[in-house]
Amino acid sequence: MSITTRLETKGIDRILRELEPKAEALIDKTAFEIQARAQNAAPVDTGALRNSIYTVTQRSNGYRDAARRAKASNPKAVIAPFPEPSGNLEAHIGPSVEYAIYQEMGTSKMSAHPFLVPAVEALRKSWEAAWKALFRSLA
Repeated sequence: MSITTRLETKGIDRILRELEPKAEALIDKTAFEIQARAQNAAPVDTGALRNSIYTVTQRSNGYRDAARRAKASNPKAVIAPFPEPSGNLEAHIGPSVEYAIYQEMGTSKMSAHPFLVPAVEALRKSWEAAWKALFRSLA
């Protein structure tokens, strides 16, 4: 006696085909919203920190413009790019000036002036809701 099992994957294949471009769009939209919120909340002295905040994905890289704006605000600012994302479903958002971490987290001599973490947290619920809606739309 033999038992044969057949697994039909047409539905799964369709979901996977439709998921990636929609997920990329959601990631990009959220990344640029985080960038805008972080820029608005960043403390301003010379403006280099605010101007250095950018987003990079495999489809878009704002580093050159951000570096140019940051250097125009403060020629002494040390600026470094983020690593390139390793896939289509990844985005890097944040400041590229070396002192940004001290503004965000504070030091033993300076209180924190967070701008990036609050930007991310402000979008957490809408991010989760958007993913739930995306998965429901594919079902």
